[in-house]
Amino acid sequence: GGMHKLLLMDEDLEKLARFRPRLELLASKNGATVTQAIPTMLELLPEGCSKGHGVKKLCEALGVNVSDELLALGDAENDAGMLEDAAIGVAVGNACPMAMDAADFIMRECHEEGGAGLAMELFGFDA
Repeated sequence: GGMHKLLLMDEDLEKLARFRPRLELLASKNGATVTQAIPTMLELLPEGCSKGHGVKKLCEALGVNVSDELLALGDAENDAGMLEDAAIGVAVGNACPMAMDAADFIMRECHEEGGAGLAMELFGFDA
C-alpha cells in the first residue's frame, strides 16, 4: 500500500515549529495528519493512524476493554488520543500540554523519575 509514516527530524526546534503549519496544510489536503512524539521530530501519518488507534486494536485482540480496563501513560502529543480513550489516562510530570490536557491524572514525577512505575502502583497495577 501507501505511506506508513514520514519522519522529519531536526535539532533546530524553531525550524520545525516554523515548518509545521505548512506540513499540516499539506497533510490536510492529502488525507494525512501531523503529530509529534519528541521535540526534534514531526511525524506525518495517514489519517486515522495514531498510537491511540493502535492501542485500541491491540486491546481488541487481547480482549481488553479500553474504556474500562486500560491504564495509559504518556508524555507527548502523540499520546493524547490514547490518554483520552483509556479508563485512566496518566501524564507524567514532564508531559507536553496536549498530553496533560488529555489525561485524567498528572503525576508530579517525570518518566525519568519513575513516574510510570509510580502510576501503576497508585492505580493498583503490580509493576
